[in-house]
Amino acid sequence: MLKAIKSLPISVKLMATTTLLLVFTVGLYGVMNLQGMSRVYDESRAEQQSIVLRRAATSADRTGDAIGAMAGVLLAAGAYSDLDALLKRMAQDDPRLRFVEVFEGARSVARAGDPAGARAGLAEARDLKATEELHAEVGVFTRDGALDLIIATAEFESAGIKGRVEAGWSIQDIAATNARIEERYAERKQDAMTNALFVGGLIILLGIVLTILQSLRISRPLRDLSHIVDRIAHGNLSERALVDARDEIGVLARNFNYMAEQLGVLLTETKEKATYEKEMEVARVIQESLLPPSRVIDAGFFQFIGYFKSASICGGDWWNYAELSGGRLLILIGDVTGHGVSSAMITAAAKSCCDTLRHVTEGELTVTFLLEELNKTIYEAANRKFVMTFFATIIDPRAGTLTFSNAGHNFPLLFRAQPPEGEPAVVPLVTRGNRLGDVMESRFLERTVPYGPGDVLVWYTDGITEGLGKDGQEYGEKRFRRSIRAMLDKGPDEILEKVLRDAEGYFADFAHPEDDITLVVGKFPDRALPARRGPPPRPSLPA
Repeated sequence: MLKAIKSLPISVKLMATTTLLLVFTVGLYGVMNLQGMSRVYDESRAEQQSIVLRRAATSADRTGDAIGAMAGVLLAAGAYSDLDALLKRMAQDDPRLRFVEVFEGARSVARAGDPAGARAGLAEARDLKATEELHAEVGVFTRDGALDLIIATAEFESAGIKGRVEAGWSIQDIAATNARIEERYAERKQDAMTNALFVGGLIILLGIVLTILQSLRISRPLRDLSHIVDRIAHGNLSERALVDARDEIGVLARNFNYMAEQLGVLLTETKEKATYEKEMEVARVIQESLLPPSRVIDAGFFQFIGYFKSASICGGDWWNYAELSGGRLLILIGDVTGHGVSSAMITAAAKSCCDTLRHVTEGELTVTFLLEELNKTIYEAANRKFVMTFFATIIDPRAGTLTFSNAGHNFPLLFRAQPPEGEPAVVPLVTRGNRLGDVMESRFLERTVPYGPGDVLVWYTDGITEGLGKDGQEYGEKRFRRSIRAMLDKGPDEILEKVLRDAEGYFADFAHPEDDITLVVGKFPDRALPARRGPPPRPSLPA
C-alpha cells in the first residue's frame, strides 16, 4: 500500500492531500457550527417554554391568593354555602380549573371539582421551577411524562380564622404550546443544517476545483524539470529548463540551469584535478626515490635510520647520506619553507647539487664548501621565494669526530653514553649561519666535536617539536629529548619507534601533521653490531 502511494505522481498526491485537508477542515467547522446552532435553538426553546410556564404559575398564584382572601371573609361570616357556590361558579367560568378546595384548619369546608381524581397518577416535575417570587406554594406536575397540572396552595387568615386554599389548573395547553414551539425550532434547525451542508459542500467543491488547477500548475513544470534532469543524467549536459515564472518554481528552474552549467565546469575541473593528482602522485614517488630507504643503514662504525612524513602529497623536508674519501660519512638534512610541489622541487635541486659537488670533488668535500655552493644554487633556483634550513655533518671514524656546519636549521642532539666529568649528557651541535637562499654571499662556520662508543646522534626538523597536541600546546624539545633518553641502550630503530609512538600519542592528529616531519637517529656501537637486513619493524604510524 505504501509503495503504491509513493509511486503516485506528485499532482495526485497534492490533490488528494489538499482535498482531504479541505474536507476535514470544512467538515469540522460545519459540525462545530451545527452543534452551536443546536445549542442556541435548544436554549431558546427551553427559555420559551419557561416563559409560558412562569406565566401560568403567576396566574395560578394570583388566583389562589384571591380565592384565599374571599374564603377568609366568607368563613369569618359563616357563609359556607356562599363559599361553596363561589367555588362552583369559578370552576364553571374557568375551564382550566380542575379543582379548588378550601380548608379551615385541617377540615375541608368547600370544594369544586374532584381533587382526588385530579391528583391521581401525577408526578412532581422537580426539574421545572415555575418561579422564585410567588406568594403561594406552586407545584408543577406531569402525567405520563407530559405537563398536566399546576397546583397552588395559599394560606389565609381572617378574623381569627386560619385556613388554606388548594387549586389545580390544567396546563395541557402549555404542553401543546411547547410541542408546537419544539416543532418550529426543529424545523429551523433542520433548515440551518441543510443550508450549512449546502454551503460546506459548495466550498469543498470549489476548493477541489482550485486544488486540481493549482496542482496541475505546480506539477507540470516540475514534471518537465524532471525530464530535463533525466536527460542530463544520461549525459546531455546542454539541456536547460524553460524559465517563465518568477515564483519558487521559476527560482528552482534558474538555479537548476546554473547547477547544470556548474556541473559541466565541475566535470572539467574534476578531469583536470584527476590529471593533477596523477602528476602529484608521480612527483611523490619521485621525491620518495630521493630519500634513503626506511631501514637501518650500517656503516660499520655507525648505524642509523631515517623517517620522513609529508604534510601533503609532496614535502619540503629532505635528508640523505653519502660516503666520502677516507672512510668518512656525510649526513645531510634540510627543510624548505612550506610544503608541496614547489618545496619538493627545491629539495630535488638540493640533492642534485650535493651529488654533483660530491662527484666533482671526488669525495674531498667539506661542510662549509658544500653549504656555500648549495646556497648559491638555492638562491638562483628559488629567487628568494623559498629558503631552506640545512645541516651538514661529516663523521670521521679515524679521528672519532663530528664536523658540522649549519644554515639556520634545528641543532642535532648528541646523547653521550659516557659524558666526561663536568660535561652535559646531551650536547646540541651548535653553530650558526644564514638559511640557504637568503643571501648570495653567505659564509658558514664549521665545528668539530668528538664522539664516543654508545653515543646517540639525532637529526630532526621542526615538524616534530612544533607539532600541536590536543590542548593546543607544542610537543616541544623536552618531550622529544625525554623519549630519546628512555631508549639510549637500544638500537636506532627502536629509539626511532619510541619517539614516533610518543609523538603519535601527543599530537592532535599525527596522521595529518601541519608540517613535514623528518627524523634521523644514529648510534655509535660500543661493540661490533651486525648490519640489519631489510626494513626494521615499523611503528604503527603512517609513513
